[in-house]
Amino acid sequence: MEERKRRLLEGLWEQLKEQEFIGEGSLFTADELGAPMDVLRAEIAEFGVELTSVLGEFFFIPLDDEGILYFSVVITLLNEAPKEAAADIAAATSRLNYYLPCGAYALGNDDRTLVYRNTLPLSADISDEALLKCMFTAADVAVGAAEGTEGSLRLVIKNEISVEEMVAMFTGSR
Repeated sequence: MEERKRRLLEGLWEQLKEQEFIGEGSLFTADELGAPMDVLRAEIAEFGVELTSVLGEFFFIPLDDEGILYFSVVITLLNEAPKEAAADIAAATSRLNYYLPCGAYALGNDDRTLVYRNTLPLSADISDEALLKCMFTAADVAVGAAEGTEGSLRLVIKNEISVEEMVAMFTGSR
């Protein structure tokens, strides 16, 4: 199964690197990372309102759930959010997650790392071609969802708007 997952990640990389929003990338093995799974890491270029590069990570969560593959996309938006903004970031991500159709924002254990994460359960019984199509769609949707909403989070982090003002942006209320 691990070999199949690696082949699928290699296939995803072949598809992703054809996209103009993807920069450099590489597939790292579990041994190289000292982790329980292989991880495809790729630069997502010109991302969001600030047109910065962010890190996208694509991997299968190593769960022993027979017949199900859990494919995850994690986009790291900030590595060093201001400590004083942690409470506002936590409140903003909690409120924003309510409106997202899939995936969620999360603040890391260090209260300084902000990520968008989406995990999709996939049947291991379908063909590799079908799995790759689902994986690419999940990656594309995750990038689009994060890119479409991260600007409002950045405004909260910079203390330019309140959490309530951010919520009003998504609900159309004032």
